Amino acid sequence: MTTSLRGLGWAAAVCGALSGCGDDGRMDSAGLTMTGSLTTTGASAPTGTDTAGTTTPTSTSEGGMSESASEATTGEPTSTGEPTTSSTGETTAGVCPADCEAKGGVCIGEECCPDEDHACGDVCCPQGDICSFNTCVTPGDSCIDASECADDEYCEYSLGEPAMMGGDMMCMGGIVPATGKCLPSPPKCMEGEDPGDPPTCLATCQYIPGAGQFTPSVKYHWDAGTVMMTPIVVQLDDDNCDTIVDERDIPEIAFTTFVDGKYQENGTIRVISIVGGQIVEKWTYNGGMADPIAPGRELAGGDIDGLPGNELVACSTTGKTRAFTGDGQPLWTSTYAGSCAFVSIADLDQDGKPEIVVPGAVLDGATGATELMLGVGGFNTPADLDGDGQLDIIHPRGAFNAAGGVMATTGLEGAYPAVADLDLDGKPEVAVIANNKNSATTPHHLIVWRHDPQAPNGAQIIRAGIDINGMLSPDLCPMGSAGNTGGGGPPTIADFNGDGTPDVAVAGGVGYAVFDGTKLMDPNVADVDTFLWIKQTQDCSSAATGSSVFDFDGDGSAEVVYSDEIRLRVYRGTDGEVLWSTCNTTGTLVEYPVIADVDSDGHADIVAVSNNYSSINCDGTKQTGVRIFGDSEGRWVRTRRVWNQHSYHVTNTEEGGKIPAIEPTNWLTPGLNNFRQNVQPEGEFAAPDLIVDLRLACEPDPYGLVGRVRNIGEASVPAGVPVHFFEGDPMNGGTLLGSGATTKVLYPAEAEDVTLLLPNAPPGLLDGSSVVWVVVDDAMPMHAWHECRVDNNSASGTGKCPLPG
Repeated sequence: MTTSLRGLGWAAAVCGALSGCGDDGRMDSAGLTMTGSLTTTGASAPTGTDTAGTTTPTSTSEGGMSESASEATTGEPTSTGEPTTSSTGETTAGVCPADCEAKGGVCIGEECCPDEDHACGDVCCPQGDICSFNTCVTPGDSCIDASECADDEYCEYSLGEPAMMGGDMMCMGGIVPATGKCLPSPPKCMEGEDPGDPPTCLATCQYIPGAGQFTPSVKYHWDAGTVMMTPIVVQLDDDNCDTIVDERDIPEIAFTTFVDGKYQENGTIRVISIVGGQIVEKWTYNGGMADPIAPGRELAGGDIDGLPGNELVACSTTGKTRAFTGDGQPLWTSTYAGSCAFVSIADLDQDGKPEIVVPGAVLDGATGATELMLGVGGFNTPADLDGDGQLDIIHPRGAFNAAGGVMATTGLEGAYPAVADLDLDGKPEVAVIANNKNSATTPHHLIVWRHDPQAPNGAQIIRAGIDINGMLSPDLCPMGSAGNTGGGGPPTIADFNGDGTPDVAVAGGVGYAVFDGTKLMDPNVADVDTFLWIKQTQDCSSAATGSSVFDFDGDGSAEVVYSDEIRLRVYRGTDGEVLWSTCNTTGTLVEYPVIADVDSDGHADIVAVSNNYSSINCDGTKQTGVRIFGDSEGRWVRTRRVWNQHSYHVTNTEEGGKIPAIEPTNWLTPGLNNFRQNVQPEGEFAAPDLIVDLRLACEPDPYGLVGRVRNIGEASVPAGVPVHFFEGDPMNGGTLLGSGATTKVLYPAEAEDVTLLLPNAPPGLLDGSSVVWVVVDDAMPMHAWHECRVDNNSASGTGKCPLPG
């Protein structure tokens, strides 16, 4: 039996029994002694906030509430709950039986509700219902995870079975996952509404990082190979044992490696993830002689066949496209052999079965069969260019509709397009980089155009070619190099200066330039005056690297993350000031760093690649592999746990890897209107808020204390949150009985029971003469994630079990 110290009137009752109540926040448990053994099981409960008492109650019941005065003096219950007649002849209402609380019940008026899970405000829930966020509800279907519940439900683990070893359905080392019941999600509190104690709604919960230095550090480093392509981040396996792959699983980082400088020859796909703070290698694939993987070309990931789970798509050295299951098994190889270098995944015909768009063709996602032959190759990206609700295929020199019909032809050079609404009129513009070294007019230039059915060839040219080098001389690169004769990589679009309109950024051979979007769209502004800023860099080898952007501090202005041949830099978006840089050598192709929360700690990470095969060095050093950078003090805001392809633009994929049948229009989605920028649409400042409820494990033996940890915040909290149990007030010399930790990610409303078994419990706990304390998240050791509140992380009460019967 597990009993709880919370329920109707619990806070008031404990405050009456104990001399003081309040929140204690964090504490230092150093030097305290420990006894007992620990087990942790998945569970949750519908209520719980923290209270605190500082003195031992002189007379308390097993539920932590004071006994009635008559029972305290006579030692016997005096009420039967029936109406009585006084000495004056007046009839008085019945009262709750005096032994109700001693037996684990909760008094509601004159009724003894059997236990706290049924006590709900001023009513006792009927048999079969339970109290959830102060409302009587009927539990729904069994669930392993909230994904098995309706959209407006969550999985309540206290109503199911805890995780255990063995069984028919196992994962993660033979563990059968915990089960629960689906319950209605609690409502969101109205602005200014007090959620109450116990809470009746989930209140706004945000943590806004304070200003400070931009000081990233290496969190993880995979250094077993050389990499020169853009890594992708996508969930590929079932980490939480709910039998599906979705956003609740740990994301994988996928990339390709090469050896001996042969970045165009037989490569190896590698998939890693961060599990428990360590890099885990999930799988590798090296295909040998038949259509080997091209290690210098790009990957994409997502659900391409409409079946459960996500897949990877890669390019072969023969120009074919290859697909792999989430566990690395070959799925198909296309018969179409073009110039596969970039892969985009999108559902062009909106049938729930995505297509693969490669240079020159559209392939069926499930089989790789050729669906459309396009007359133009090169890098492309799907987007709804004409606002008809269907995706079109934008390529460097124009666009096709989903059926392959020609929509627009610019008649200009081009290599890499990006799409956004630069003038905020609800219609998109296409920013194209032209970098043909043999072009007489646009060897390193930015072109801007929009689709207009009334314009010649369906394209209105807004900027015919702005030299992206600006005032920087191409002679900064050696004569004959790519950076000297051409230059310009895939563009990035974001609001760099915080004026509410998107800007365009591009890396060339000699510099990184940001163009003011408002000025680009103003015909009265000369080309040379459209620069927001430009900074000298060095990418003489390919002169075609990309970049990504992210608003790390959430101030509304995006920062640039860019790696040239020698250094990885973060620029301030407003003026290009270098906020941070580190050595990061690479021979460069079209790769760029990506931004995602790869370790599920609630903060953005930078994933950057490097290689050491060439003569390029940085201050005499060379780097290699994949490095993941983060902020050790947790100042970076939240972001999604996905970056699934080179043409990533948030709306092209759901966080769990599902490709939307009807893709939301990026530039019409609040908070977006960007390209190659990650965000957290649900709230970049959203934070968890942990509360804890003290319960007792009374039978069968052994006796134990249970800390029911619940997240009442707006964001998930990682597994491994510490829970400590004390005899006596820990702030005043209390003794540490033992500690444990949560074992699963807790999403809003979810909870888990952490149980401390005490077969030889101190006598004071068993007879109720000692006050028991439980504390969750004392921030020791320090962690990167932050709660929105830290003054509600403890609870206290008696450890005396209810009387039998």
